[in-house]
Amino acid sequence: MSRQSQQLKDITADLQLIKEAVSRSDNLLRFIDTGGALRGILLATGALIAVFSGISYYLVQHYGHFAAIPPNLRLVFYLLIALSTAAVGYQKIRNILCRARHVQQDMTLSQLFEELYTPRILALTVPNLAATILVIVLLVRMDAGMYIVPSLALMYGQLIIPLNLLLSVRAYYVLGIWLMATGLLGLYTATILHPMITLNLTFSAGFVLTALSLYLDIPEAER
Repeated sequence: MSRQSQQLKDITADLQLIKEAVSRSDNLLRFIDTGGALRGILLATGALIAVFSGISYYLVQHYGHFAAIPPNLRLVFYLLIALSTAAVGYQKIRNILCRARHVQQDMTLSQLFEELYTPRILALTVPNLAATILVIVLLVRMDAGMYIVPSLALMYGQLIIPLNLLLSVRAYYVLGIWLMATGLLGLYTATILHPMITLNLTFSAGFVLTALSLYLDIPEAER
């Protein structure tokens, strides 16, 4: 009986050490199944991009120009996008928090944000975000809006690959490469393809393919 009690104490001590190691780490994401948490989000995001880009394309074709769309209809369109974005964002946080609690049961939302936005992650994301905003502003001022979507794909792809060094999910490398490849292609075809088609080719297809690969890669998704 005393031997079983000692073994139980040893197991408890080991678990506590693991918990402390994770708590001290600035890379909790390595211990979280982010692939399982985000595969549904990626699928939903890709589908929503396809739906909204299709609606936008139809409205522009029907009315001749986006500014010619009735204001009330545009307002409804913007509200639907905002509500969908909020719903997907909420579900993403909820999924990640749920997976994080598999690692640390007492994880709170504020603690999760502290773990997600570490100096290392901010050092990767903030410069990329600043450069992306600068590129968009320059393209708008140059009246070259057709290059915005492929440029965003390139910038986002360049962010995902180094960021995935912290996530360690193989499918995200595929997403990063896909975005950079289709973004580069989009720069050359910007004057030929409609921006909504480019949006589907880059982000929508990339998110859906990544989600499907995560659903099919059961050993990694369920690790």
